Amino acid sequence: MFATLKFSKYRILLVFYYLVINFIMLNISQAQDFTNIKVGSENAYKPFAYVDDKGEAKGFDNDVVRIVVSFIESGIKDSKSSKNPNITFIPVSWNVIFVGLDSKKYDVVANQISKTKEREEKYIFSKKPYFYGISGLIVGVDSKIKSLDEFKSGDKIGVTIGSNHALNLENYAKTHNAPFKIVHYKTSPTLIADLANGRIKGMINDPIAALDYAKSQGVKIQTTDFILEKTPIFFIFRKDSKDLADAFDTALQKALDSGKIEALIREYFTQTYVDLIKTDLAKSE
Repeated sequence: MFATLKFSKYRILLVFYYLVINFIMLNISQAQDFTNIKVGSENAYKPFAYVDDKGEAKGFDNDVVRIVVSFIESGIKDSKSSKNPNITFIPVSWNVIFVGLDSKKYDVVANQISKTKEREEKYIFSKKPYFYGISGLIVGVDSKIKSLDEFKSGDKIGVTIGSNHALNLENYAKTHNAPFKIVHYKTSPTLIADLANGRIKGMINDPIAALDYAKSQGVKIQTTDFILEKTPIFFIFRKDSKDLADAFDTALQKALDSGKIEALIREYFTQTYVDLIKTDLAKSE
């Protein structure tokens, strides 16, 4: 009888240790095995994130992801498999980009995302930015306006709703008691068209992106030297994706140190843009 009891206790202990070890190994596996990373980005925001004629995800933000993921090991032990995770890009419209992350359609968003109090409460941001977006003043081709303080009461300035540029302009208007009227647009092409047609007197956006849109639409606009804000841009993750966020943080630092991201910025936006944001990126490192 005593022998039977002793054997039963021993068996229970074995089962307990087995469960504990499996639990630990499962968590280690989940923390390290990034076999396929799904990335959400916009489908029509050149040159940052867009889909080309062949249906492939292109643009600066998507290329940054490719560089960063090249510094992440997938954890796959099969020697025939790539040591880096596969990347699946899922291009969506701007107005549903956060919905897709919430619904686990993808694991990370790379799409010129800045921090807000509301977003920080809901998501994990990468510890460091990978870019600084410029909110610049853009006006009509024949306009003489060079800065925001030249706009008068009733003048309209357009921004895309929910964008970094909208937040920056809204903050400026509040702190400066600005007389102009802010007009929010759902899409950048409509915003560009209204500026070119004179329905609004100005817009706040990334100058390079705005010029690219104007060129594709066959209209003319004019950039200015007025920079409203340089906004740090981050990767964002769901709160349940801490392991992935940590892996991105480590890989992002390696990518920054390697100089590959600076080279990519130069490739897309010229040395002038690098010079504008290099100090800010260095501070973030």
